[in-house]
Amino acid sequence: MIRLGKPKIDSLRLIVPLSDVTLNNKNPDFYRELTTINSDGEIVDEFVKTTSFNPSALVSTSYAIRHDIFLKADALYIGFSSKMLKEKYFDGISSSNIDTIINFINGEGVVSISKEIFMFGRVVDVDFCADYFIEQSVGNISSLIQVCIDLTIPQKRVNMYPYQKADNKGIQWGRREDVGRSYKRKQFLKYYAKAVELKNHSTAFYDAYLKDGLKGNIHFDDERLLRVETTIKNSDHFKTYGYNIKTLEALLSIKNDNKFIQIFMRPMSQYMTGYREIKHQEGLTVQQKIKTLLLFERAKNMNAQIEDVVSGLSYELYPDSKHSRSRQKKEFHELISREENIAKVHLHNTIDYRKFISEISTKKLIP
Repeated sequence: MIRLGKPKIDSLRLIVPLSDVTLNNKNPDFYRELTTINSDGEIVDEFVKTTSFNPSALVSTSYAIRHDIFLKADALYIGFSSKMLKEKYFDGISSSNIDTIINFINGEGVVSISKEIFMFGRVVDVDFCADYFIEQSVGNISSLIQVCIDLTIPQKRVNMYPYQKADNKGIQWGRREDVGRSYKRKQFLKYYAKAVELKNHSTAFYDAYLKDGLKGNIHFDDERLLRVETTIKNSDHFKTYGYNIKTLEALLSIKNDNKFIQIFMRPMSQYMTGYREIKHQEGLTVQQKIKTLLLFERAKNMNAQIEDVVSGLSYELYPDSKHSRSRQKKEFHELISREENIAKVHLHNTIDYRKFISEISTKKLIP
């Protein structure tokens, strides 16, 4: 089952004192002094390996040992994701399945850690996500990406990265590693086609744990299953939303309500402007704006494309003058094409497209 419309935890890093965990003595290289010897038996290098990750496993935890400035001691950094839930991947990490995560980590044999220590570890780089299904037939993920491109504030376009490939479809603003302390202005935000990503970039995991269970699921659609992701860097970043979150226990206790959805809405409003139904009004005189509104409202009332109402409206304005009607028709068409190309204007002013915009607005996918 794909849980739709609710924020959930996708991944994070946990920081715990190294003294509170047990390193597996049987692990061949993690936190061991490794020696490199040449063919003559001469030692050419000695170092302690302080990271561990199994790239050949379908799912693996990342481990790193480093000195932590907050603890003022060596700490273990544990990176994990909802992929450890395997068939329950779409549930996201929660208090109800955290035991599964802990058991997976202990089962890897790199470290041993108690639930108590785990729950009171410090959380950083928390990735939240939410999955949505686009229902309107006129719209899909590609058209949503185009709307997002259109709405992106001009000065923010330097940090906008859209991509429309067969195996990777989405758009993101900013990069996780570039946020620094600019939590409000540069929070990472990403939209992408989740089914496409799983099939093409997490193929082995998808085939092993998800493929059979998703057969026949109407929401698992390449063009319509959208995932939105954002990253909260640390406790200071959480504070900008009014949350005092330092530990995993506190993170898993967050109330998933209308307030919490702001972790997505704020970066949206930082990168995008609100949708305007008639974008091509900008730069028009008051009289031109009034005539454009007449066109739009007539098209709306008749459930027609905007160019289809030009002749009828021109006749109503000038029933007794063929010359005036002709001149008005020309002006109407110039208004339609003034700011955007005609094909785009036609699309933006169809009733179906308005329904698509209404859907993505209601689902809070645009400001």
